[in-house]
Amino acid sequence: MQRMTTSRAARVIAATVFLAAAQIAQAAGTVTHLSGTLYVKRSDGTVRLLSEKSRVDQGDQLSTERATYAQVKFDDGGQVTLRPNTRVNIDSFSFEKAEPKNDGFVMSLLRGGFRAVTGLIGKRANRNAYRVSTNTATIGIRGTDYTAIDIPGPGAGGPPPPPDLRPGTYVQVADGTVALVSGGQELLVGQSETGYSPSSNLPPSLIPPPPSLPRVAPPISFSETTSSSSINAGAAPECVIQ
Repeated sequence: MQRMTTSRAARVIAATVFLAAAQIAQAAGTVTHLSGTLYVKRSDGTVRLLSEKSRVDQGDQLSTERATYAQVKFDDGGQVTLRPNTRVNIDSFSFEKAEPKNDGFVMSLLRGGFRAVTGLIGKRANRNAYRVSTNTATIGIRGTDYTAIDIPGPGAGGPPPPPDLRPGTYVQVADGTVALVSGGQELLVGQSETGYSPSSNLPPSLIPPPPSLPRVAPPISFSETTSSSSINAGAAPECVIQ
């Protein structure tokens, strides 16, 4: 009897710990469009294959495969479109509609590129609430629509970079203003401009004329680019990768 009681108590404790851990993983957004294969590495180390309507949480690391485009809509109304061979980490997300002072969005671009349209977190009072880190710079925004691309150096692995682009971080702005920070200096990049950061130790600069960066937006639309050979589970549950 004592053994059963102890075992039952252990299960209750384990369930309590599990629920507490689940509550810590702050929900951040939803996969709204997907063409190809999108993986997520959760904060607990598990790796899953995502589908449309899958939730994305704070602490998740998202990775797109070759020829994959994925769009995530965040709970503040913002959205990020990931291009192929991209990896980002949702470091922090906090949004309360009635409490702008609690806003927070921090994302890391580890490789590849994305296009972002900011939501309320990027447009309300606290301008420091939104931040994206790359291998060479930090991106802050002033309510905007922008594209960020990381061009790796030689030997970094992955697909070869375009031959006419130097390694570093490129930011192109379609609307609004981006603050590109590296080497201890901040550069404001406005509409139709391109900012470039070659190194975390060097200041950023504007590039005239804007270079031709790798395409971020899908060629037509997500629904039309999805083929029968791509892995897209639609509204099906997530698959755990063992």
